[in-house]
Amino acid sequence: MEKLQLIWSGETELAVGWVLQPHTHDFFHLAYVHKGQLSFFADDQDYPLTEGSLILLPPGVIHAVPEDAHNLCTQYEVLFRMADPELQGIFNTKKVLVLHKASHLEPLFSYICMHYKNTQPVCAASVDTFLRTILFSFLTGKTSSEENSTGYVDAVGYSPLIQRILSQVEKDSDRKYDLSNLARTLGFNKNYLCTAFHRETGITISEYVNYHRIRKILITLQYNGYNKDFPLREIADQYGYVNASYFNRVFKKYTGMTPTEFMNALSGGADSPFQKYYTEYLDLKRYPIKESLEYMQGLKAASTTGAIA
Repeated sequence: MEKLQLIWSGETELAVGWVLQPHTHDFFHLAYVHKGQLSFFADDQDYPLTEGSLILLPPGVIHAVPEDAHNLCTQYEVLFRMADPELQGIFNTKKVLVLHKASHLEPLFSYICMHYKNTQPVCAASVDTFLRTILFSFLTGKTSSEENSTGYVDAVGYSPLIQRILSQVEKDSDRKYDLSNLARTLGFNKNYLCTAFHRETGITISEYVNYHRIRKILITLQYNGYNKDFPLREIADQYGYVNASYFNRVFKKYTGMTPTEFMNALSGGADSPFQKYYTEYLDLKRYPIKESLEYMQGLKAASTTGAIA
């Protein structure tokens, strides 16, 4: 079996503010984050990496590291070509692969970095075996956003970074929203997070936080049996809306109705056009963010005309 052709391997430290301009090459680029956080941008998507994460960038894929996409970071890198037809058939698909929680592979990266130039048969065979082990780990581990799921929007088309933001917002829905805390939790500069999120979704993180919380409030009302006397303000408090005036503005922005108008519409009976639309909206399969917003804003039309958006 032909061996993998290693070009270079080493441990590198990326200073804060370091930038990798968009580029491509004719070999594979394998990177493992030893310390800190790092995010690659490739194929119009962000690929965030934390300690113990690794990424495989195939030949021909344009990639970069934007400014503020990492803190002080140390990484192991391996640049190589595949002369093995079997491996070429598996990995040479121009698909970026990411594997998280792979700290058990760190000793293999360390060995490769130290011995990739050693031509002694034992060392050369070990380097080849360890690199193959790392590559096949992509096929057996969680290489996508399986741990970054969200129950309120369809996140499949978004990059791993956006999926992580959506998932974290969902986890923190009962806490006061704080962009700085979100950035610290995810390990990235908050300006970078905001830019990346708006670029992919067309809305700000704050706007999504409000959409998500209003939707959860609507779901709570549904479970309460559409009781118009239900203390809506108490529910709002649970989701961080301690200021009544602010909550009224946010609620109207996303539903087209004031809380009072909405609760009055609930009194129209289970067979009213409004409640039919309301039930349909909450039971809908998940949609991307913009479509989800449009469905929520259709509540106003359903309450006044019975029209289904």
